[in-house]
Amino acid sequence: MIPLDKMKRVEIFCGTGGVGKTTISASRALFLAKNKKVLLITIDPSKRLKQVLGIDESLSGKLNKVELDAESKGHLDCLLLSPKTSFERLIGTENKNNIIETLSKPYGGMNEIAAIIELHYWFNKKEHDFIILDTPPGHHFIDFLEATKKINAFFDKTFADIFIHLGKEKGSKGIIGKLINTGIDKLLSLLESVTGENFVGEFTSAVHILYTNREKFIEAINIDKILLSSENSNWFLVSSLDQLKSKDADDMLHAINNFRKGDSYLVMNKSWAEHLSNWNPQSHGQQMLKEKLESGEREISDISKQNNVLLLKFPEIFSEDPFQQVKELISNWEVPEVTND
Repeated sequence: MIPLDKMKRVEIFCGTGGVGKTTISASRALFLAKNKKVLLITIDPSKRLKQVLGIDESLSGKLNKVELDAESKGHLDCLLLSPKTSFERLIGTENKNNIIETLSKPYGGMNEIAAIIELHYWFNKKEHDFIILDTPPGHHFIDFLEATKKINAFFDKTFADIFIHLGKEKGSKGIIGKLINTGIDKLLSLLESVTGENFVGEFTSAVHILYTNREKFIEAINIDKILLSSENSNWFLVSSLDQLKSKDADDMLHAINNFRKGDSYLVMNKSWAEHLSNWNPQSHGQQMLKEKLESGEREISDISKQNNVLLLKFPEIFSEDPFQQVKELISNWEVPEVTND
């Protein structure tokens, strides 16, 4: 069990694809929901969480209450990230724009920024004791960490005033007239010749909408102080015995350490430790398999020591049912094997 003095309101789960990150984060959410109010948010556009907990994808962007067993005294809500819903909440539904609509689609490139908006919104509502964040796989997780920097760069005050001024007149011709006065009419003319007049108008309108909501975006990115604070968040990097996954875990731990200093955990999912200790191979092939698995266990243990993070071990679950896998892992949070030896 994570000691009470190490419990944080925000818990972030990350890792490369295929390591069981969503399964582990879901088991953590269900464990905490035994006695607390918990919100589990998935940023991963693949939405595997809907398969694990049986959530209706049509309800993306809305809280989905998960039915708990009779023994649970808490509450669990799940949220499948919907960038469209996140942006409508922030900038309002009246600001219709084709470019913003396109960017707000699941694979439109705005997932990480939408996640920052959602996390800020629900953290400040204070309706849940814990917020569990299931992040995108691999390098997309780094994009999530960089999201606040991207927002700050985009809303640099030098550019904000220009675009707010340009967007005051609707219709591309009025906008073009103002751009001529800025000395970039040649660039705009070139854009028009390539994309068409309507695109230029849509683009300038989109930037205007975003910049007029600048203060709301800037306020939302203040959540990065929570994410990077050792007082408010725990980070769990999930890995497995696969050699390539181990290398990815090492790289991601270094990336995490570049962003924050605080409580972090390396999760070894699908650990064979408890099975290997009682296994006496009878053939050469079996012996080689045991040595390979033991080598993988040692490799991940070494990574935890080298990066000075605690290692949590979760066993291999021999069930093909995603929800059954999650249920069997819940009890491991009560007394997980924790080591940094």
